[in-house]
Amino acid sequence: MKVSAEVTIGNGTYDDWLKFFISYEEERGQFVTNEVIEKTSENSALVTFEIVNLDGLTELSSRADILETEKSMQITTAIK
Repeated sequence: MKVSAEVTIGNGTYDDWLKFFISYEEERGQFVTNEVIEKTSENSALVTFEIVNLDGLTELSSRADILETEKSMQITTAIK
């Protein structure tokens, strides 16, 4: 399933978010393929990818350390 996610960073910059996002890239790669990250502004990005394991991606996205960072950076994601 191909997905696009619009990411908005309320407390930080695109570069801050990218560093965080890349920090768990290897783990995410177990659940998605063909990931493309595009900077759309200093506080937003568009990420497109294909989900190959939705349950695994959901579990990863629910991990406490990821949720904590997303909360502190005020990250919101809209799936398209």
